[in-house]
Amino acid sequence: MRGFCLIFILFIFHSTVDAQFWKKKTSSKEPLVQGAPEQPVSHIKSHLTDISGWVLNNNNKWISAKNIIRNPDPKYALPDRVLGLDNISEMEIRDAQLNGKTVGVLIFKYLIPKYEFPTIKEGFYIGKCLDFYVFPAEKILHVLPDTLTNGSTNSVNFEVIVGGKIENYEQKDVDYEIATAIQRISGNRIINPQNLIIGVMPYNLDGKDHVKFKIIKTFPSEKLYQPYLMDDIKGQLFNKSYFETKRSSFSSFFSGASIMALIDTPLGEEPTDFQGFFIKGVREYERGDFYNSITDFTNAIRLQPDQKFYPVYAYRGNAKYKLKDPEAALFDFNKAVTLKPSDKQYLPLWGQVFLNRGTVRYFMKDLEGARGDWQRAVELGVPQATEYLKMYFK
Repeated sequence: MRGFCLIFILFIFHSTVDAQFWKKKTSSKEPLVQGAPEQPVSHIKSHLTDISGWVLNNNNKWISAKNIIRNPDPKYALPDRVLGLDNISEMEIRDAQLNGKTVGVLIFKYLIPKYEFPTIKEGFYIGKCLDFYVFPAEKILHVLPDTLTNGSTNSVNFEVIVGGKIENYEQKDVDYEIATAIQRISGNRIINPQNLIIGVMPYNLDGKDHVKFKIIKTFPSEKLYQPYLMDDIKGQLFNKSYFETKRSSFSSFFSGASIMALIDTPLGEEPTDFQGFFIKGVREYERGDFYNSITDFTNAIRLQPDQKFYPVYAYRGNAKYKLKDPEAALFDFNKAVTLKPSDKQYLPLWGQVFLNRGTVRYFMKDLEGARGDWQRAVELGVPQATEYLKMYFK
């Protein structure tokens, strides 16, 4: 652990409050969100759509497009080259269980060229596809941009356990497909044929922080993936093309799921400081032990009552809500919203507190309070708040 700073990087307030604790039968009019995962493949821990593609064209100029790395030569624009050299519509992270341990599931959604008559290339249309990669959860800690140096390239070998491709995923049960692959690899019924390397380079341009990243789909053979981890090759990863997003978005995407790397870690000795109690409380929370998590968060606060670290109050409020104590949860959320982080990249995470407080207020019949909190969450970059406003305040 890299001290108190890394706690913030690892902080994940993804478990928003769950309305199902309050009504025996929920309706489509209720803002439902999930808590700790109970299924073989969890709900979405984090997702990223704000992605740009960059490529160095034949005129030696960089050109970009949303979600697509365009073809460097414009004459290859039609028909099936319209999707460029590569494209990503959305990235997702989930988690799952494999032989009693937590593993990560990284998903890339993208578009593929299709033909109704492939042989003669007639009837062109665009299809949807996703690739999934199941990997050791601790690997996620190595790709966090906050732990890297600006202008320095890092390549992360995800050591994929099993992966797969699902075409027309909107018409299929994605959770079932991924869970089946995990079960089959667990039973040694299949051999994993693929691996994944992600190259990452945070940088600053004109006072704005960004992250370049490269998705390298390779194979489990060390001879095939090892070159991408070598310094001379890493330095060339972004010479001709790459994907890019805001550093805050990239950081939120991976840090939003990083707690799963800690879930299976033995608790060890009883903590004695703020950091130790906070981390222990988070892990208890993720395991569904809300009573003990509240005790740990309270112990952390008692040790440093003046600590302006909002996640400890946010987590404790969430745990109290899980235990059907909305008034106590509201007290902690009220405290958390007063502790605005100084680093702007953490504002979307802080915005989740407003999302959760708004949900508590909604079920306490404080509709104006709920509307105000969700509007504030929207301002802070929490997309789910926009959905709530559209659904419950038409």
